[in-house]
Amino acid sequence: MKKLLYLTSNPYKFREAQIVLADEFGFDLEIMDPDFELYEIQAATCAEVAAFTARYGADKLGKACLKSDTGLYIEGFGNLPGPYNAYFDKQLGAENFVRMFANEPNRKARIEHCFAYCAPGEEPKVFKGGSTGTIAKECRGSDGRWHDFFFVPDGETRTLAEIGDQDGPDVKLRFYGNAIREFTEWFKAQ
Repeated sequence: MKKLLYLTSNPYKFREAQIVLADEFGFDLEIMDPDFELYEIQAATCAEVAAFTARYGADKLGKACLKSDTGLYIEGFGNLPGPYNAYFDKQLGAENFVRMFANEPNRKARIEHCFAYCAPGEEPKVFKGGSTGTIAKECRGSDGRWHDFFFVPDGETRTLAEIGDQDGPDVKLRFYGNAIREFTEWFKAQ
């Protein structure tokens, strides 16, 4: 099996990669927080951000790289924060974000979860997934990315953080869609 280089400094993405790529699929996984800035462009979708960063990392390192990006698109906020999750989390945090959203009647939202794989000098291959749901009226749960504390997937009454707390992180990952599994099937066939 070829070694897979996954670029991230996010502990939740690290855990997801370990659960799915290493433990479930048995990939020889190297997770790298490179000593250079992984530029994330301003774009309308997470797919564009992941593709750009995977290409940048591959060209800079001279090795094929995998990069992921996750966004939360809320209808009542004109699909913000979209791919700008990290900025909203840094500036507001989950609790303040939910308070800011308190009087919004349209609480529909979707998560976009993308993986981009790129070899040096080549075009990135992008895999997209996600799920739909709503925004809770308060943050609940104890573990996860900022939106995990208030995103309730369709068919659930619990936030993603609560699902992870009660059922484990591998169950929570199902609500991020099939992009990571689609990538693994494609990668195994290469």
